Amino acid sequence: MKNTEKKIPSSLLIPFRIICYLCGSYFFLMGLLLIISPQLATKNAGVQHPMILGILRGTGGAVIISLVWYILIALKPLELRFIAFIIAFANVLAIVLDLVSVALGEYTLSHAMLDIPVELLSFFTIVIFYYAVNRLKR
Repeated sequence: MKNTEKKIPSSLLIPFRIICYLCGSYFFLMGLLLIISPQLATKNAGVQHPMILGILRGTGGAVIISLVWYILIALKPLELRFIAFIIAFANVLAIVLDLVSVALGEYTLSHAMLDIPVELLSFFTIVIFYYAVNRLKR
């Protein structure tokens, strides 16, 4: 297997990997919080139905998997480009859903602002990194 990462300058690859590890760690910790203590995540909304808490625990398990995705694209960004596009799409969808929830009054912008900066950082890092890599190939 040839090492395609050698074609990517370290000035692009190192910041990309650092941001991937940071975003993956953030989503891992958020998922862990949802699994261990969904009540803490919903404390401002008051007492929740046990079914809602169960759904949040399940969501936490799904969010933890994103750490694996971030690690994979950090280690092999060219071979696993499709995973990066899935993450970028998921980030856009999460941002839109957060903003719609704020517009519907389901929660305040201050609650959405916990996730949106990390989702934006992840999205723009992926877009800028792959744009720069494609420019270098030309």
